[in-house]
Amino acid sequence: MGDSLAPRWQRFLDGLDDAVERRSALAEPDVPSVLESSRRAVREAWASAPDLFERLDEALETVAGGAGLSEFESDLIAVVLAADIDPSFAVALDQLRHYGGQAERPTVGPVLEILGIANVVPAVRSALRPGSALDRTGLVRTSGSGPFLTRPLVLPDRVGAHLLGDTEPHAALAPCLVHPVPLELDGGLELAAHWQRGAALVWVHGPQGNAGLALVAGAAGRFGLPVVAVDLSRVPAEEQMPRLDAAILEGVLTCGVLIVTGLPTDQPAALIQRLTGSRLPTAVVADSGWDPAWASFLPPVVAAPRLAVDERRELWSSLADSPPDESDHWRDLLALRVTPEEIQAVGELVRPSGAGSAEVLLAATRRLGDTTGTLRRTEVTLDDVVLPASTRQGLEEMISWGRRRDAVLAQGPLMGKGRGRGLAALFAGSSGTGKTLAAQAVAGSLGLDLYQVDLASVVDKYVGEAEKRLARIFETAERLNCVLFFDEADSLFGSRTAVQDAHDRYANLEVSYLLQRLEQFDGLVVLATNLRGNLDVAFTRRLHFILTFPEPDPAGRAALWQTHLRHVAAFDLDDPVDLAALASVELTGGIIRNAVLSAAFAAYDDGAGLVGQRHLTAAVQRELRKMGRRGAGRMPSPRRPVEEDVSAVYLG
Repeated sequence: MGDSLAPRWQRFLDGLDDAVERRSALAEPDVPSVLESSRRAVREAWASAPDLFERLDEALETVAGGAGLSEFESDLIAVVLAADIDPSFAVALDQLRHYGGQAERPTVGPVLEILGIANVVPAVRSALRPGSALDRTGLVRTSGSGPFLTRPLVLPDRVGAHLLGDTEPHAALAPCLVHPVPLELDGGLELAAHWQRGAALVWVHGPQGNAGLALVAGAAGRFGLPVVAVDLSRVPAEEQMPRLDAAILEGVLTCGVLIVTGLPTDQPAALIQRLTGSRLPTAVVADSGWDPAWASFLPPVVAAPRLAVDERRELWSSLADSPPDESDHWRDLLALRVTPEEIQAVGELVRPSGAGSAEVLLAATRRLGDTTGTLRRTEVTLDDVVLPASTRQGLEEMISWGRRRDAVLAQGPLMGKGRGRGLAALFAGSSGTGKTLAAQAVAGSLGLDLYQVDLASVVDKYVGEAEKRLARIFETAERLNCVLFFDEADSLFGSRTAVQDAHDRYANLEVSYLLQRLEQFDGLVVLATNLRGNLDVAFTRRLHFILTFPEPDPAGRAALWQTHLRHVAAFDLDDPVDLAALASVELTGGIIRNAVLSAAFAAYDDGAGLVGQRHLTAAVQRELRKMGRRGAGRMPSPRRPVEEDVSAVYLG
């Protein structure tokens, strides 16, 4: 019995026979009878399942070969696995340990006895010490701090499950597991060459929205290697090391390539040390460069490209229900600088509905925006904005630049070498003069989304956090090809001051970072401010347009009243609107809009819903009171004699 077993398992049975014979010569008569019963049970169980042990042997050889384990290390895993799947073998090991009781796990002494290896052999201590190959890869480890021979040997459940044929990754990886889209991109051959030369770690560096994951997965695919990819930014800092350990173990079991992204750049030394000791071909995909302070070695660096338009077109075409055309939806979709994995995620989102039009894909992709701002499509055009001729001309020129930017810059580095290809504009004017509406008109005229930044989500009391959030904002705007809009920009882009304390120093660092990032920006950004003088003067040379939004004159106010009143459904013909009277009161466009809205509500309070001059007069009074203004001058109403001076009732 047992002769049909593979040689490894037959050696284990022979080792158990030898151990039982030794105990029979030394122990009391009743003790060997217990061991003998266990030995017979093990032989019968193993003889009845030779196919199982043959499959286990093949799986062990694959894992050992991929992890570079010695024969002893492979046998060590096999013995502990056998105790994990065969209760009789586990009982026999426990009886060899101390003749009584039940141990939770096999210990070092009986396992070495089964293998026929003395504990004084250097290879034994080397294989089981902390930091050994078995320990670093997570395949087997010892626990406890007692005498060496009494320490339990721990085989993780995932190892046993994999060797028995379970291909599902550990549940601990679920929150951070990503699925790269393998593509053969520039840099793939270089990356594979570094692995072949034995590089423990390759740093894949590229801008936000790069195709680094696809690059590494494509390089692994050249050799038929599976990939295990994790994004550590998806889990809290205290959970990153355990999740990384689970990913390393999965990579070892599958003999694959480990890809890590989302590596924290504040304290990554311990994580990098764990990666380099795993014996796996490993790549870290990051949008930051390598810091020499992280480790005593310099890893090879490979540039991670962004997808070209043709590559994005091919990926989107596989998800769409019709081939790309010249429509606005396809144009906007192809302009988005998204990663292959994000395209894949969008496809999975829309696939259940069966809808794969460019419009549906574009709407789903816009959900990839950063939570520190509001991303929205706007239908506002220049026809909806009432502005002085000079300001309107500046907006038209800005929109023209936005449309022709790629064609002009294709001629050469007209922006200057080392600079971004973006356009920056400053809208300066008091509140309510149309700066936000103008930004919406720019986005709407260019067919782009407007990404309005929520300043409250940017400012942070902790040093460095504001810069991180701003970095995500700029990266999101570049990736989604939208107009980035900072309202009340002076609160973020304020003038640098003399350093009096640490707060001043860090505030100046934030402004300096913004100056650099604005110069490198590869999109269209609009800064709106009520206090132009508070902006740092260094921003001026980085701005391509500086447009002033003055408070409207009487003609401008009349045009604003007309623009907003045209949306009113019905007017009271017995109380006609006096446009000249309304325009005589100094109000901004935003306040005029509020007044028209207030008058519409008041008209429904009267029951008929017909807006008349009386409603508009009352609405103006309401807005003036909100601003604390009194004595607005003459504003006649058709219901009263024109000569009557209504200033006596203080329109405020």
